[in-house]
Amino acid sequence: MSGFAGFVSIDGCPPDRGLLEQMAAGLEFRGPDGTHIWAGRGAGFCFTFLRTGPAPPCPTQPCSLDGRVWLLGDVRLDGREDLRRELEGAGESLPRDLTDEGLVLRAWRQRGEDCLAGLMGDFSFALWDAEARRLVCVRDLMGARPFFYARAGAWLYFSNTLNVLRLAPDILSALDEVFIGDFLLQDSCSDAARTVFRDISRLPQGHMLDYSGEGLDVRRYTSLPIEEPLWLKRPGEYIERFQGLLENAVRDRLPHGPTAVLMSGGLDSTSVAAVANKIAKERGRLGSIRAYTVDYRPLFDDEEGHYARLAAKHVGIPIEIFSGAAYLPYQGWDELGPLMPEPCNEPFLLMNPQQYGRVEVHASVALCGYGGDDLLTGQAWPYLVYLVRQLRAGRIASSFGGYFVRRRRIPPLLGGFRTRVRRLVRREDPMAEYPTWLQPDFESRLGLRKKWLELQQPRKSAHPLYPIGYVGLTSHYWSSVFEAEDAASTGTTVELRAPLLDQRVLRYLLRVPPIPWCADKYLLRQSMRGLLPEKVRLRRKTPLLRSPLEIHMGRGNWRPALSQVPPAEAREFVNWEKLRTTLKGAAGSTIWNYLRGVSLAYWFQKALKTRAGFAKVHEGQAAPPPATRS
Repeated sequence: MSGFAGFVSIDGCPPDRGLLEQMAAGLEFRGPDGTHIWAGRGAGFCFTFLRTGPAPPCPTQPCSLDGRVWLLGDVRLDGREDLRRELEGAGESLPRDLTDEGLVLRAWRQRGEDCLAGLMGDFSFALWDAEARRLVCVRDLMGARPFFYARAGAWLYFSNTLNVLRLAPDILSALDEVFIGDFLLQDSCSDAARTVFRDISRLPQGHMLDYSGEGLDVRRYTSLPIEEPLWLKRPGEYIERFQGLLENAVRDRLPHGPTAVLMSGGLDSTSVAAVANKIAKERGRLGSIRAYTVDYRPLFDDEEGHYARLAAKHVGIPIEIFSGAAYLPYQGWDELGPLMPEPCNEPFLLMNPQQYGRVEVHASVALCGYGGDDLLTGQAWPYLVYLVRQLRAGRIASSFGGYFVRRRRIPPLLGGFRTRVRRLVRREDPMAEYPTWLQPDFESRLGLRKKWLELQQPRKSAHPLYPIGYVGLTSHYWSSVFEAEDAASTGTTVELRAPLLDQRVLRYLLRVPPIPWCADKYLLRQSMRGLLPEKVRLRRKTPLLRSPLEIHMGRGNWRPALSQVPPAEAREFVNWEKLRTTLKGAAGSTIWNYLRGVSLAYWFQKALKTRAGFAKVHEGQAAPPPATRS
């Protein structure tokens, strides 16, 4: 969550200190607890500090062990004690109050690049070797922390904040048409390395950047492994191991001070809240956990608030219900320009920063239940196929037969059969929901019709037990979710942490037999016995009962303001007249898809203002105040 930015030159050019001060000022919203600026031969760095924990903080960066290798970034490690033991076993003498940054530097000193695959947690950071003139940048496995970079002239720029890179005068604001085309087709870009700006790149999750006199290389350094299934003798062992891993994941993310939990009335986030409060009690921090829930009553009969209250009362934590009923689509977007570094097709975007603003009053860390659906709703069909191929008849009988005996039904196969049959019977047109309102020249130039068909095809997966879940976890879906919840998009000093996406938890779940343990979250339900009220523990997965967007449009509360003339940039990609006609006849879920053109037009209005603001800074007008030094 702390802010960082820097730029290096292999040729040893002196850094522009004025630009460093501007970047530091642009990062102040991330780190109110201190600002530090550092300049050396061929390198300049700035850092704004947010105090969170639970590990001892490193309030000033860049930091170094020897004055040669410097670390700059946002680092929160999991499994600190395991890493400590590994380093001590190799001869290191480590103080008890060692920071996460100090652990990374010592691991790098011992093993170099080989240490990176063993790092777990939420992080994005840069290592600058001033003697070798080499920069190594790293982003964690799930992409929980953002990282952007750009190469311009003699410099390589980097930061965890996209808009701060745009302060550099030699980084252009030319748009990436591939990114915009993907956005208009599916809300996001299928290439994890692209941003909406052609000159600025995104470091994908689980990747590292290596920059030296030999050039620039981006490569994957870690991934979720595919391992043999875990066969345990005693059923209770599956539960005990999962409980231990989940508690470790929450404990490593739980600060010693006030903590928020973004909690719905479902199983995942309430489980995180229950475990977090249990650990807080053990630490003598009773009362430090507070839950925050969004409820849409009276817009419709939303049950989330009701079940969330039941869980909060049982766990023993206060809860604050945030009402989403009164928010209209695109409400407040005129004031949200700086909070949209890239196009965003979320008409209710205003809710996010306002909810985070409520959280910020209580805490700088918020836990969430993200990740529970990927593996804890396992597929029976791939597992059955795997057992047949392995000739495990006894395992088939015990797993599937036992499931049928206990529940009087076969486990959910989730093999995609219904979808295939429906498509065959109805002869669905794969182009039925294609956005016909794209500008023909743009559509033809990027081959968007062909790409649309490619995007409809399911991604292949090598995982034998959890093919769909593995695809979701190894794509850049979660990194894009985290970026939408990042301080650059919320404008608040609240850091989001997801225990169910802990690398240790994921590796374990990827080995657990899907039947019975991950059918309808059976493993999690069994693990939460006594920690959650039965009505919540046994509640089935419930999607949002109704769409607020459709309700507001159906009641006439809101219609797209298509009478306005969009910015000229938007009309290069969207045929506005055709979009207006299409939206008049749209219904159901297609409305949301067609609003991508509207969202893009809104973003251009805000992006133009942002560019103008940066231009004034470069000209010396309305310059930000100079950064303070810690």
